[in-house]
Amino acid sequence: MHRRASAWFGASFLLACIVSLGIGALVRENLRFDQSFWLISPIVYVVRDQHLRALVPFLTPTLTLVLWLPFALVVVILIHNVRIGTPALSALPEIVAGLFVGGGLANVLEAQMIGSVTDFLGIHGMGTYSAGDIAFDVASSLIPIAVIQIARAQHQPFTHVLQVGAVFYGGVVLFAVASQDYALAILVTLVIGVGAATWLTNRMISPHIHSH
Repeated sequence: MHRRASAWFGASFLLACIVSLGIGALVRENLRFDQSFWLISPIVYVVRDQHLRALVPFLTPTLTLVLWLPFALVVVILIHNVRIGTPALSALPEIVAGLFVGGGLANVLEAQMIGSVTDFLGIHGMGTYSAGDIAFDVASSLIPIAVIQIARAQHQPFTHVLQVGAVFYGGVVLFAVASQDYALAILVTLVIGVGAATWLTNRMISPHIHSH
């Protein structure tokens, strides 16, 4: 399982990074700056928007790249240690880590190479997103579910599992609000809602299955 999980990390990392860079290149080649059209009117649209937003003003593209590499290494080591402690765990933590690191790295590399990040997907009232942003947000929205899976694999008490999930859900929402990424706040809430509904459904079905 350890090798399979590592393969999932590598695949999700490469997919997020390469696809994100490729989408950015396609958008720059085929759309003029600020050109846009509706995908789902009047909510979702495609646009070309070049920007260089940073969470902290002093973070230049070069400094961000320098800092991102050790940060990614810390994430990999953390996931590796979790895997050693819970070998039966699913590959979700590795997938989340791969999307997280790969999407973030794509944005950093694009900013370093061309001086800005290429946003292409807009949500009315919520802003625009690059492919790297989307990978990063999907990974972030899955963090509470991944943490819950880790806690369950470690046979933590049910109340502790719920507490851990709630803490990480709150952390992701706070990060989303602080960074004005309201789509992430909505996405993580939907993911948690679907996860909770699935868990409750399985809990209701399980007794009937065992009774037969």
